[in-house]
Amino acid sequence: MALRLRLRLLCLSAVLCASSAAASGKPNVLFLLTDDQDIMLGSMDEDGPMQKARKLVIDQGAYFTNGFANTPICCPSRAEIQTGRYMHNTEVYGNDCGGMAFINGAERLNVAHFAKLQGYTTFYAGKYLNNYGNANVGGMSRWPAGWDQWYGLNGNSKYYNYKVSNNGVVEAHGDDYHKDYFTDRLLNRSLEFLANATANAAPFFMMIGTPASHGPNDPAPQYEQAYAGRQSPRVPSWNKAPNPDKHWLLRQIEPMDERHINVSDVFFQRRWAVLRSVDDMVESLHDYLVSKGAWSNTYFVYSSDHGYHLGEFGMLYDKRMLYETDIRVPLFVKGPGIAAGQVINHTAVHVDLAPTFLDMMGLTSTPSQMDGRSWLPLVHSTRELTQAWRESFMVEYSGGGQPELHEFPPNPYQDKAKCTADASDPMSITGACSCTVGAVTGDVHDVSPCDGANNTYACIRTLGASSAANTIYCEFDDDEQFVEYYDLAADPYNLKNLAQSTPAAKLASLSAQLKALKVCVGVNCRNV
Repeated sequence: MALRLRLRLLCLSAVLCASSAAASGKPNVLFLLTDDQDIMLGSMDEDGPMQKARKLVIDQGAYFTNGFANTPICCPSRAEIQTGRYMHNTEVYGNDCGGMAFINGAERLNVAHFAKLQGYTTFYAGKYLNNYGNANVGGMSRWPAGWDQWYGLNGNSKYYNYKVSNNGVVEAHGDDYHKDYFTDRLLNRSLEFLANATANAAPFFMMIGTPASHGPNDPAPQYEQAYAGRQSPRVPSWNKAPNPDKHWLLRQIEPMDERHINVSDVFFQRRWAVLRSVDDMVESLHDYLVSKGAWSNTYFVYSSDHGYHLGEFGMLYDKRMLYETDIRVPLFVKGPGIAAGQVINHTAVHVDLAPTFLDMMGLTSTPSQMDGRSWLPLVHSTRELTQAWRESFMVEYSGGGQPELHEFPPNPYQDKAKCTADASDPMSITGACSCTVGAVTGDVHDVSPCDGANNTYACIRTLGASSAANTIYCEFDDDEQFVEYYDLAADPYNLKNLAQSTPAAKLASLSAQLKALKVCVGVNCRNV
């Protein structure tokens, strides 16, 4: 594999090569985060691109069948993962990110901050928040709080022609696969860290944010044609449009034509192709840690920042929606005390990740400002739940980057937030309400309706071991005060909105629960 550091990256002595965790008795923690990776469209299936990860991590540990993102878009989701706090508490509302308010606030109490207090050496490599490196948020020399070593990508996911901050120093890369391919470069930099992490005899905490499977989806040359000709899954919601029982944007979308179907299928092929390099990364990290005797004492956690849709409801690609394709994510873990072959049906959400990592490090009391809770007792052989696991959690998104409002009505943004069907309007479904990505066949661009500043919603997703309910209830902050409600046990693809046929008392009860979640902080968010 190009750029792979061979096992010649050995320490100078057997003492230095020993697992750093062995000296302290604490386990290492390694978190691998992909970008835009679905779970409902097959990316983790037996015939999918992640066969090595399935064998080395899933089969050796625990797989969560109900892993969820709390916000289905990159920057707010990544802020939630870093801090263990919901979007309404990080105040990172869109992909323009939280600016200096986040940097001077929630970021300072991120998971790395608490890891260092536990005696861990910390390392971050890859995509961070989408605005990282911008001059107005400190530029490339800025090095977020808590990280001992930093290898942060400037801006959004790329595979070639990118810049990274290597501990505050700009490192520019071109388009030579053997030198520059970003997924492999992340592996190289991670192996460099691992080769030196033992020098301070401290356990390590690593986070690696890969670009895959986010666009532009440039596969490594050896995987370029790996899935040529394959179609995206034709799930029940595929190309079902328009949808008169759904919110405004979904009522405007027409079915994809043959050209756009082809575009969506090619996106699918390339998304799987770029994940093959991530699968190689998992194998290389595994092999290196085994060679150092550290694999058995390392927690390895894998997830994505959110899910994805490809043709569902006529939208040829993207995320940002409240539907299961967009909010469900892969989540699996192996590590000390975790028996192999476990399948966990409890819900685990992004705001739980930071508390779980800290629990793995020995901090069993979740920091008070964090909204999630550790799921380690659900998978660890010597741990027990001290209280019942949650039955519901919150999903929230703020279209156009506008803060979610806590009360209906009024919506002061409404006069300038609603998308229209008028193509001459810059907020039309072919304008600001769409996502435009370079097509895979050259410099032609394709447009997918995907969003709008009125696509602002908050949901309560109910699903629990003792609950008969498997539902999602959502309120839109738009001039319609639109409501969507789905019975996902009977309708796993969100086909039929039941809001109009559900008793008013039931909707009122769900609305009251949601209202409490929309302003929850810390422990008040953890059990509903």
